[in-house]
Amino acid sequence: MEDNILQQKLELLKKKNEKAYLEFTSSFEVGSSKKGELLIPIDKICTKLYILKSGVAKQFRYKEDGSEYISWFNFEGDMMTSHISFVSQKPSIEGIKIIEDSEYTFVPRDVCYELSEKYHAVETFFREILEMYSQAAEERLYFLQALSAKQKYDYILKNMPHLLQRVPQKELSSFLGITRETLSRIRKHS
Repeated sequence: MEDNILQQKLELLKKKNEKAYLEFTSSFEVGSSKKGELLIPIDKICTKLYILKSGVAKQFRYKEDGSEYISWFNFEGDMMTSHISFVSQKPSIEGIKIIEDSEYTFVPRDVCYELSEKYHAVETFFREILEMYSQAAEERLYFLQALSAKQKYDYILKNMPHLLQRVPQKELSSFLGITRETLSRIRKHS
């Protein structure tokens, strides 16, 4: 999430109810994964919520032809989960794969729900995160469907230059829905 909004929301939770904040944050465990590892596999039920501390991950699905479709990238400070699976407890249709060695914290789903029932402030925290996630998903949908490849690249160049610096060209071209050759041509003319 941009500009450490997640951290701001956690600080707001702390101000609203320090006991809830302490119980919530003390529930997190520490983990790490190497480049290429699956954090959340497709077709498994997602039972954890992650906060990326370092590294890069990609959210992806598979097309009918078996090729990979990247829907988003996660960086430091981002919350990650297979949202639909996490909420519904059905097998995930989206996976998360580590593309740069990563460290993260995570909390089990049942703890999130228990603390949401116990503390209104935690429930509000999750509602606000969900609202932000929904807004970002809507903006991303427009970005991916309505803009040309050149417009997408220019938008990333202006608003998300870290993608160009840290995401391999193969992954970026998949996210943009173009070939690597097309991405190379666009980069040359930008």
